[in-house]
Amino acid sequence: MYTKAKQIVSITLKIPENASLSVEGSVVVVKGKLGELRKDFSKSRVWFELKNNELYIFTDQKGRKGKALVGTIRKKIINMITGVNRKYVVRLKVAHSHFPITVKVDKGFVRIENFMGEKSPRLVRIPEGVEVQVKGQDITLSGLDIDSVTLLGGALENATRVKDKDQRVFLDGIYVQSKGYE
Repeated sequence: MYTKAKQIVSITLKIPENASLSVEGSVVVVKGKLGELRKDFSKSRVWFELKNNELYIFTDQKGRKGKALVGTIRKKIINMITGVNRKYVVRLKVAHSHFPITVKVDKGFVRIENFMGEKSPRLVRIPEGVEVQVKGQDITLSGLDIDSVTLLGGALENATRVKDKDQRVFLDGIYVQSKGYE
């Protein structure tokens, strides 16, 4: 009887000295000088081994999909290591030509008022661990987790997307100006 052996794809990640990493099942915890980040990778088909200050990431998916999966997980963990040592910052700009847009931070939400003359405000929930600062027409988002910060930046941009109007004329909205580590 012929049985096919499972092919295992693996990749190695060397842990830098400015961060400590621990694995609890499928949860990876990274600690650094600015704080701690934890991510659960139980939904993806990977498992981890921690030996001699190196993290080994394994999957039983074959071929290109397996390589892509372990490469993505590796990059997410590298982003976590970078995030606990340097904050990730996204800067946005409020642009308006027709109606003056007002942006406020209110009880865990970013409140966008008077967009295109609307009476009711648009609300965007602030994810846990993200700091929002509004100074005039500039919005600054910062936090340890790159995923949370960029998700909020994209949500603010999408909340003020102009629909059913000529976008060459109606340029009102909130736009990402720059992003990167502090």
